[in-house]
Amino acid sequence: MFRDKYRNEDYFEKRLQFNVKTFYEFEELKKDVLEERLSYFYLSQLGYSNKLLTISYSLGKSPDDIFKWFKISLHYFELFYETYGSTYDLIDYFSLAVLFEDRKEEFIEDIEKVFQKYMTFVDAGDQLQDDFIDFLGVYLLQGDVVNFHSHLEYLNLMGDTVESVIEAQKFWYYAHSEAFWYNSHLRDTESYYGYWSFDTAALCKIRGIYDERFKDMDFFPYDLLVQEE
Repeated sequence: MFRDKYRNEDYFEKRLQFNVKTFYEFEELKKDVLEERLSYFYLSQLGYSNKLLTISYSLGKSPDDIFKWFKISLHYFELFYETYGSTYDLIDYFSLAVLFEDRKEEFIEDIEKVFQKYMTFVDAGDQLQDDFIDFLGVYLLQGDVVNFHSHLEYLNLMGDTVESVIEAQKFWYYAHSEAFWYNSHLRDTESYYGYWSFDTAALCKIRGIYDERFKDMDFFPYDLLVQEE
């Protein structure tokens, strides 16, 4: 079932076809990339695969299709992540890992490498620290649930009730006003791929909060939260 509210299915099908074609064309060139150019190659493939996982969800693709691009994109993120990573990207990858945790043996090595790099860069003062990233990393790698206080206040508003999730979700989009994708649906370009709050869904999964009212919330990836059902 098609999921996006801002563009039509034809728009997303064209974006899917273009990005799939370009991604695999670049993959064919991988063996010829010079070592000193590898980081640029990783960044390129990270971009295409990240777009494809978001496009896939927006189009209504199955969890298996979305997982395929998540795993590929996470791997390229790990390869490219050298000194600094976007807090939004780190939260999204760790949140998707929680939503796909039943298959985490397929990607947990990349999560562990990313988390180790993140902590090293934070200690060196080269990476912005956020408690929610720590919270997700500890959960994924140790199975523990710890307290956190994120700089993203809507996450702090979420308690153990459906009502708190609904209230917090109202602030999700506006809290990302500094993200590169913010308001991309208003631009006269093909840079829009969908807006999805993987972080709030991951927190709901960890806390065991499930409710059909989440289906009607803007930006909430309900089908990833309930996929195990």
